[in-house]
Amino acid sequence: MSAALDGVRVLDISAGVAGGYCTRLLADLGADIVKAETPGRGDRLRHAGPFGGGLPHRETSIPHLHLNAGKRGITLDAGTASGADLVTQLLGRSDVLVIGDTTRLPRALPLSAFERRYPELVVATLTSSGLPPGAAGTGRVAERPSADIVELALSGYLLMTGDRDREPVKPYGEQARFQAGVHAALGILAALAARDRLDAGGQRVDVAAVEAAAFLVGGAIQRQYVFGRDAIRDGSRTIGMAQNFLYPSTIRPCEGGYVHAHVHNRFPELLATLMREPRLTDPDLLASARGRADEIDGLMHGWLRARDKWTAVREAQELRVPFTEVLDPSEVVDDRFGQHAARGFFRAVAHPVAGEVVQLGPAIRMGSDRTGPPPRAPLLGEHNVEVYADELGLSLRDLGRLSAAGAI
Repeated sequence: MSAALDGVRVLDISAGVAGGYCTRLLADLGADIVKAETPGRGDRLRHAGPFGGGLPHRETSIPHLHLNAGKRGITLDAGTASGADLVTQLLGRSDVLVIGDTTRLPRALPLSAFERRYPELVVATLTSSGLPPGAAGTGRVAERPSADIVELALSGYLLMTGDRDREPVKPYGEQARFQAGVHAALGILAALAARDRLDAGGQRVDVAAVEAAAFLVGGAIQRQYVFGRDAIRDGSRTIGMAQNFLYPSTIRPCEGGYVHAHVHNRFPELLATLMREPRLTDPDLLASARGRADEIDGLMHGWLRARDKWTAVREAQELRVPFTEVLDPSEVVDDRFGQHAARGFFRAVAHPVAGEVVQLGPAIRMGSDRTGPPPRAPLLGEHNVEVYADELGLSLRDLGRLSAAGAI
């Protein structure tokens, strides 16, 4: 069965999480991703832990193995004159260019030059706060140094996380940049559809991590715009929901663990039925539930502490009260109910250096998966000969010269 993006070729000269996740999503849909990395060192993802086997190595980084799975790997320094010439040649065989993070091009060969030469090319740029005016005409895509926590703060996300009287809490990893990768992948899909179905030509997809993160858990900016209310940090209570939203929507302790306790919005009295607590049907309480969260938590406490999370969730869901278990990482992998196994969520991937690694499967599945072993991440420069010699027609002597010059 053919994949959605069969025949689409992407040149990825970005670095880090945002571009890596963008093109991983496109690879899952069948695109041919040529991932260019810095000669010698490779993408910075290769140096981010944790590492398979616990020993740091550029081929065993778990973020690299996940985000670069299913791609072909080459080495390329696009900032050199020879490297920029190779980019130009590769783009003659590409539908999409993904660029961003620390990528720099020579001023003599800016993005606008690529777009003029290849009018059907879709160009996606991923940066912290978007390309400044005129940047595409200079070749300068990299910005001043930024970080995920800065992007989350500027997006308003940190207005919603943590306790009221303490500093905000940052989520794990680089969530703003993962969101940027999702937005870029969707933008690329829209641009390809417009090009192929509407004869619209190539388009620019400019994604800022700050703007992408503004959509996380409802978004503080949207809340202000739609409801006219400022976001207020309130611990684990009603994150991302309007101030007048029914309560509970919170993380609460139970026997040996935690559950996300959530009220049925259309039938809030079901919580009282579930917990055999008549006070939870009191109209005054329901009318000001958010302001009386401490009392509601106290009313739930006795019922929750007598049950483990599995029992509490089962009983709640039998009444269509949407409780869910809070799982720790080991419980996610253990897959108690076999849901992950049923859809191939985890896959054992064979790698020549890292060995067999259990990784996440495709984020998007359309129809049947392709047959064959799950794709792995490339070794650094693994496909140099295949791409440069077999496809571009360069000789091995040319490759040696380019390598000595630091271009590949």
